[in-house]
Amino acid sequence: MEVNLVQGEAEVFPKPGMSFDPARIPEAIKKAGFSVPAVVVTAEGVLEEKPERLELRVPGLPHLFVLAGGAQEPALQKRADLRGKKVQVSGKLRTEEGELPPGLSVEQFQPAAD
Repeated sequence: MEVNLVQGEAEVFPKPGMSFDPARIPEAIKKAGFSVPAVVVTAEGVLEEKPERLELRVPGLPHLFVLAGGAQEPALQKRADLRGKKVQVSGKLRTEEGELPPGLSVEQFQPAAD
C-alpha cells in the first residue's frame, strides 16, 4: 500500500497471487474514520452483455461490476468484439451501503492479455 497524506490518496495492491474485493474498500475507510470522496479501481475480468447493460465478471469475486458511465463507456458499448473476452477496466467505484452488485464507471479500458 502506498499512502500520500498530502494529497489524501492511497494505492492498494493485493499480494502476489492474492486478490481482494475493491467494493469493500469504502466501508473499510469509513470504519477507520476517514471520508471516501472516490475510489478508483482497475479490474480485469470477462466482459458480459446483459439486457441494457455491460458487466465485468472478475475471477475470485462473489459479484460482478455493472459498467455504467464514464468517458469511455460509449466506446466500450460499441466494441461487440470484446463481449465474452477478458478486458481491463479502470474507473470510479460506485457502491451504496452494502448493496451489490457495485458499479464501475468506464474511464479507460483495453483488451487483457490472455
